[in-house]
Amino acid sequence: MTGSSFQEALLGLAIADLMSPKVLTVYEGWSVKRLAGFFVKHGISGAPVIAADDELVGVVTQSDVVRFETRTLTDDELEKLSQFYCGPFGGKLGDKDIRHLRERANENCTANAIMTPEVFSLDVNAPVSDACELIVNKHIHRLFITDNGQLVGVVTARDILHKLI
Repeated sequence: MTGSSFQEALLGLAIADLMSPKVLTVYEGWSVKRLAGFFVKHGISGAPVIAADDELVGVVTQSDVVRFETRTLTDDELEKLSQFYCGPFGGKLGDKDIRHLRERANENCTANAIMTPEVFSLDVNAPVSDACELIVNKHIHRLFITDNGQLVGVVTARDILHKLI
């Protein structure tokens, strides 16, 4: 297929024609360990992150989990964890407690701590060409689809390619 044939194949299609309406979401308070298990269980590589009020607040991927699990927490990150456990008016954690936090970071750190807060989305009525442009220009793999601000689907670069062949 030539470039113009690709464009013709996509002409007139709306995102709704390609999107998957089943979107598995994760909550921002989930532990990294729970998040990793969720990805494995569902065979997915990423998911939108929602807050308690169902607001879309970020996106997290398997790569984020791997990067987190293969590095050492910084002192700043340990301080944030300490504040989380002790509260704003609590005291400092002892060396033993800090060692415990380091060893169990994947159980103590949350999706919110490792997610990308920038979320790319399009309205359900947007043309597929807008999705292609965003995916290419922003170097992303998935685009979330909304209807009146509510998450209703997801479309991936792979979904678009499948429509072309």
